[in-house]
Amino acid sequence: MERLSFRDPLSEVYKEKDKIIRKLDSSNNLFFNEIFKKKFFKQMIQDQWIQESEIQKRNNQILMHHKMLNNFTEVTEMSSYQLYLAGELTINIAIECLKNDYIIKDASSWNVVFYRGKPLFLDIGSFEKWNGKNVWMAYGQFIRHFIIPLILNKELKLNISKSFLTDRDGIYPEDAKNKLGLKIFKSLSYLEFILAPTLLKSSKINNSESKVPDIKTNKKVLLIILNRIKKKLHSLEPKSSSFWTNYTNKRDHYSEEDLSIKKEIIQKFFKLNKGKILDVGCNTGEYLSIISENNDETYGIDIDEECINYAQKKLFPKNISLAHVNISNPTPCIGWNNKETLGYLKKNLNYYDAIIFFGIIHHLITLDRIPLLDIITLLSKMTKKYLIFEFVSNKDEKFLELAGSNIKLYENFTKENFEKIIKNTFNIIEIHSLKYNKNRHIYILEKADYFKRSSVS
Repeated sequence: MERLSFRDPLSEVYKEKDKIIRKLDSSNNLFFNEIFKKKFFKQMIQDQWIQESEIQKRNNQILMHHKMLNNFTEVTEMSSYQLYLAGELTINIAIECLKNDYIIKDASSWNVVFYRGKPLFLDIGSFEKWNGKNVWMAYGQFIRHFIIPLILNKELKLNISKSFLTDRDGIYPEDAKNKLGLKIFKSLSYLEFILAPTLLKSSKINNSESKVPDIKTNKKVLLIILNRIKKKLHSLEPKSSSFWTNYTNKRDHYSEEDLSIKKEIIQKFFKLNKGKILDVGCNTGEYLSIISENNDETYGIDIDEECINYAQKKLFPKNISLAHVNISNPTPCIGWNNKETLGYLKKNLNYYDAIIFFGIIHHLITLDRIPLLDIITLLSKMTKKYLIFEFVSNKDEKFLELAGSNIKLYENFTKENFEKIIKNTFNIIEIHSLKYNKNRHIYILEKADYFKRSSVS
């Protein structure tokens, strides 16, 4: 078995072939057998708040089997709005648990993933019986993982996905204070969650309690605290406005007829060809919405966080998975021995049945200086069969604008040379030329070795 998580010594998680297994000791077994029978817990599973799981016994070992999830979005690929939704789910679970005399001991953002477009809580081992006290031990963790990152995103445009690459345990108040500077005085919430904990850090807190807690009063107090945190979280809901979120209304390099041609290509192709589909540079999800009408597993990535925010709001609760990922610099593998969290490419190679690559080739070529052959090679490793590719030639006005004085470097970036470069990797099935913008062409490509691999399998 391959160990996936070791951070909770009471319930380590392993992968065995196509199964996810959590090892339990005898005391945990009794507890989880009890909570799995509770109505509120069953309802959370039914509502897809928490991961579907069951307890089994094998060779005198007690194991919890979790439903296998393929290709989900973790916090290192979330936008600020997705982190907000993950925090909202976490606090809702905490409140629902407390109402039923349970609690979650862990409020880490790593416990929530986005699966098929919705947040899902994975850490079943985090549930425990409430001890009757009016303290939530995961309070500080929730603030570090959700409240403070959202404050910094609001005030400083903090990149959420990148911040968790370096700050695995969230952002501590003293670090946030240094980043905010005088902006810390803009809100009483900032003083409460950032300045106050910094000032009180060295203070000794007396935790003495009466031997017999007042259960009824403590529950009431703690519910007030949790609902107050939820209200503060709601006040930090991210907005979604950037150049790219308004891009679909400002595409003067396309005519309305050109845009209709592109949509029609997508509609016709994906009505006949179903499977796992990825839109690279999905913007606000215009094509994802069309594809999802006939496909159950649709994915989109974009470099612009506001676009992912906008698309997540617009497309929710459709079955569309979104991630804040830069395809030219994708999320790396991280964690202990670089094995705790898979990088974007590691989990996406040879995963998709088709990839859409519209309107971004000129950005990668001119701004990131990535050779065309390298881009085609990467896409061929990610798709099993099809690539729908918009080629933008060196005569295109947007290409010229991005290339600027370096345009001579791209004198061979022509339709003819593009077709020569791709011939060993992809077969051309169709070519669609746009009416207004003669410098853009839509290619429907099929992997050159597809039929060879299909016949072997």
